[in-house]
Formats: sequence, C-alpha cells, structure tokens
Amino acid sequence: MSDGRRTQVVLLDDKRVDLVVQPKLLAGDLLDLVVSYFSLREKEYFGLAFADESGHYNWLQLERKVLDHEFLQRSGTLILYFQVQFFCESIAQLRDSITIELFYLQAKGSIHKGDIEVDSETVFELAAYVLQATEGDFVSDPKSRNDLKTLPVLPQSTLREHPSLPYCEEKIIFYYKQLGGLSRGQAIIW
Repeated sequence: MSDGRRTQVVLLDDKRVDLVVQPKLLAGDLLDLVVSYFSLREKEYFGLAFADESGHYNWLQLERKVLDHEFLQRSGTLILYFQVQFFCESIAQLRDSITIELFYLQAKGSIHKGDIEVDSETVFELAAYVLQATEGDFVSDPKSRNDLKTLPVLPQSTLREHPSLPYCEEKIIFYYKQLGGLSRGQAIIW
C-alpha cells in the first residue's frame, strides 16, 4: 500500500474524499468508487479531472491508469475534481434526483467562479433561486442578507459591475420574495 499516491477528490458540494490511489487503479474504477459515494446511477455524465498550470481542467481517460496521466505535480497529494463532463440538452432528460442535484451544484459553482458568463440580472434571479433552494421561503431582509453572506452566488464580474454589495443583495431579495411556495426541487430545476 505504500507505493500508492495520496489523492484528494473534490466533490461538487466542495466536500473532499481522501484516499490512496494504487499504481494499477484505472481511472474508470476510481470514478466508479466516487459515484458510489452518491449512489449515482447516471454516471455517464460525470468524470474526473485535474487542473493544469493555467487552471484548465483535463479529464482523466477512464481506460488508463490514474497515475499514468500527465499531472503537473509529480509528488505530494494529487487533487482531482469530480464534475459534470457531458451535459444534456434538457434537465428533463435526467432520471434521478441526485443527478439533477449534481448538475445544479455544477452550474451554481460555474456561475460563481465566472466559468459561465451570465448577465447581472440573470445572476440576481439565479441567486434568488439558490436562496429558495437552500433557505426556503423568504422570512426577512436581514435574514436573507445574512444568508447571502454564506452562499457563493455572486461572481466577481457582477460585483465589479454594480455600485455596491447592498445593491446586489437588494436585487436578489426582490426576486427571492417572488419565489414563495416553491419547493427545493422546483427551485433547483426552474
């Protein structure tokens, strides 16, 4: 077991799974191990990737051994990312709620990081849906502002484009108030 490499797999909810990857382990077998963590049946949409020096993701080839890939860092803990690799035309094509949840987490994270560019008004609306999905119906402005401080929903481009954080929060809360009665599932797929 000492000839393996310490590896950390970053999941879509930012949780991390620590393990030791043995030299003979295929990337497809590692993916199977990760998807079993979620009891995920629609694994064909997902993959494992590593970041290169420019921050771009490189997908592991499932038929190759994990440690045969060209990682930038040759020693130390290997960081891999479990992500959506193949998107579908419509969320209606997905059968399982966990798959929908993982697609939601990927989209939310991609918008926050700026990987997907969205105009500010759409960002405000989507942030309201995230609030609805995580916190339920609107209770009060102060609670919503406090909740927004803990949720990664505003990309840097939106914050640079608008006069202040309170302005952005006000726009999000405006949309959030209109979502009363939506269930968590409805807020995720809307």
